[in-house]
Amino acid sequence: MPPLPSWAVWLGATGWWLADAFISVSQVQLLQRIGEAEVSQGELWRMSLASSLLWVPITVMCLRLAERVPLTRARLLSPLRYHVGALLLVVLGRATFVVLTQDLIGWYQRLPHLREVLAQSVVNNLLPYILLTAGAHALGLARRAQVRQRRADQLQTQLAEARLQALASQLRPHFLFNALNAVATLVHSDPDAAERMLARLGDLLRHSLDSHGRQEVTLREELEALAPYLDIERTRFGSRLEVDWKLAPDVMDARVPFLALQPLVENAIRHGLAPRAEPGRIEISAGREGDALHVHVRDNGVGPPHKGPARGGGVGLSNLRARLATLYGPHAALELKPATPRGAVAELRVPWVRATSSEAA
Repeated sequence: MPPLPSWAVWLGATGWWLADAFISVSQVQLLQRIGEAEVSQGELWRMSLASSLLWVPITVMCLRLAERVPLTRARLLSPLRYHVGALLLVVLGRATFVVLTQDLIGWYQRLPHLREVLAQSVVNNLLPYILLTAGAHALGLARRAQVRQRRADQLQTQLAEARLQALASQLRPHFLFNALNAVATLVHSDPDAAERMLARLGDLLRHSLDSHGRQEVTLREELEALAPYLDIERTRFGSRLEVDWKLAPDVMDARVPFLALQPLVENAIRHGLAPRAEPGRIEISAGREGDALHVHVRDNGVGPPHKGPARGGGVGLSNLRARLATLYGPHAALELKPATPRGAVAELRVPWVRATSSEAA
């Protein structure tokens, strides 16, 4: 979460404590009218403004401390040291200010012993400092809740776009025409295969819509969602399409964004293998590297163009990149680059997070 702008912090703190000074002066003036207080207007304004405006930098300090070292259940002792140290600084600083400005402002009719000034500083400043710190944390919590809600809304929008894009990709006229043509061919020669093909079409559409609102699924679920699409494409391409799997055994329960693999495979088939007549191969691999899960979709097709701008993928890959940025920030990436000796490879990198047993079930 980005910190509050400095100008807004200083302006808000100054406005708040100026209002506090005016209220304090008004209260004393009311007491003067009924004979309950006797102080000159000059002393009253000097003391009220000096006392209130000295809280401006302290308020800014409390807000910045709450942003950088917030007090949370998970991290309490270490941040608490900073806040207690700041409180001591406030108590000592304001007591020193009173002593140094006694002749100018006239806080006391006769300056008491330093020990009494310190005690008075504790009484006067302890509660305001605690209230300021609590207010700064409440403001931080409200801002974090707002950011989380905005991110959730953004993710829901991007997931809905991903669903629509997946449906649009799968319902392209040429895709449906070829799939249904393959079914028509199989109806007489292999009725069981035709029936399986229609069932896979149904599975494909169901998986595209059925995420139960989850932004992430396990890699196992993502591969299950990808299977109908690959089966249909294998039927369409016949012996021209070969799919190899290289999956490390410990990655199947790792979390990945929902509908992350389908656009990568579709990009490899549509732009890499479909434009040529020779048989082609897609290799899907996944493995853990440090704190990240790496998924590669490699094809031996025509590859990115040698001249002109690099191929960044279509709407599906653009949508996936936007979802990665929203979900993981700089900790995730999607790269599309030439493969060796030919073709292209799409590399998806996301933070390594293993699903819980209930999620993976």
